[in-house]
Amino acid sequence: MTALTREHHHLHLGAGALASGKFERSRLLLVRRGYVWVTQEGRPEDFWLHAGDALIVQPGRTVVVEAVIASEIFMENRSKPGAGLWLKARCLAARSLWQRGFARPAQLSQSAIRQGGH
Repeated sequence: MTALTREHHHLHLGAGALASGKFERSRLLLVRRGYVWVTQEGRPEDFWLHAGDALIVQPGRTVVVEAVIASEIFMENRSKPGAGLWLKARCLAARSLWQRGFARPAQLSQSAIRQGGH
């Protein structure tokens, strides 16, 4: 299992690999490639994220990420979720999909930032 730290900005996980840790600040997790399962302490739901999907994880709570298939995740510190974060996530998701050759409007509209309660 990989221990997530504040120094992690990119994470590469092989199929079935796990990563876990706590962050001091909110983090945007953007799946650049692959398919992952994400759960976080204190949140009632789990998340299944495909390439182009993003999730904001809460600070101070253990987060666990498992790669269903080989995956690459981009992680960025965030202080407050807002319109700027949403736009940044959309740009990163679009660039990721474009680089993979799947930049179709229907797929881009299905990607969404999922936020939990505070």
